[in-house]
Amino acid sequence: MSVTTYAYLLAAGATLCWGFVVIPIKLARIPGRLGIGISMLTGAIAMLLIAGPEMAGFFGLPWQEMGRFVLTGCLQFALGCGAYYESIRQGSLSIAVPVTRVKVILTLFFSVFLGLEVFTWSLLGACVLVVLGGILVGIKTKATAARSTGKRHGVSMALAGFACLCWALGETLIGTLPEQFGAVAKNGLMLCSGLVVYSLYLVVSGAWREFKGIPRRDVLCYVVHGLVSFSLAYVLFVKAVGLIGPPRPVLISSTYPLISAMIGWMLFGERYSWRLALGALFLVGGVVLLQFVGS
Repeated sequence: MSVTTYAYLLAAGATLCWGFVVIPIKLARIPGRLGIGISMLTGAIAMLLIAGPEMAGFFGLPWQEMGRFVLTGCLQFALGCGAYYESIRQGSLSIAVPVTRVKVILTLFFSVFLGLEVFTWSLLGACVLVVLGGILVGIKTKATAARSTGKRHGVSMALAGFACLCWALGETLIGTLPEQFGAVAKNGLMLCSGLVVYSLYLVVSGAWREFKGIPRRDVLCYVVHGLVSFSLAYVLFVKAVGLIGPPRPVLISSTYPLISAMIGWMLFGERYSWRLALGALFLVGGVVLLQFVGS
């Protein structure tokens, strides 16, 4: 098996995790911006238990590399995930999902700029197909949109755009992290960095008070999210990025909204539409086109 194929399989595994982890998120009732704190803490503890001694090597790094870990973790988890969930709270998934898929194209250009990927038109075409597919899968019908009347559409769009930029920068920077650390240790250090920044936000904003009285069921839902998404999925994703650079794993993993949409249709009674079918074709087409891009 080639390195590229192995990396694609790792990215596909992360995609499945991110697609199915919508189930505990759907079952939870607390806002996602609070839930991600539980998820980050869960993920950080899991990574420390697995790779604690390796993560301790962080303190022996030059300050520039330490800063890169902190910046990547803040962008990826504290800022990116926080803005994404707040975008959903202010608006809806039909805003957040399509806007954040644009990160695929941004990641490609950031990676080319940093020398992490060689630009080809086929790779750009695959990215465009995935973005279009994500838009079609995420966008809702007029009837669904009408039920969102009164929500802050403009604020939601701005937050989704900010999350998109943070994720694109963060996922590009993952490709520049020191190779002396394994995927588990890298992910653990990013989670710990993001958790520190998130904790500061809770203290400064006073949002920590909202954690009082959270039902155990919701805590459990986000513990599962932390283990599946922030732990397992991200370790697979970080490993894939370490093997072949950021753009291709980002492209593959950005197809997870299709899995989530299918789960919503089958388990939660959400409507199936022609947009979902057409979006699926674009998403699959983008992954198929990726196979024709040179290693």
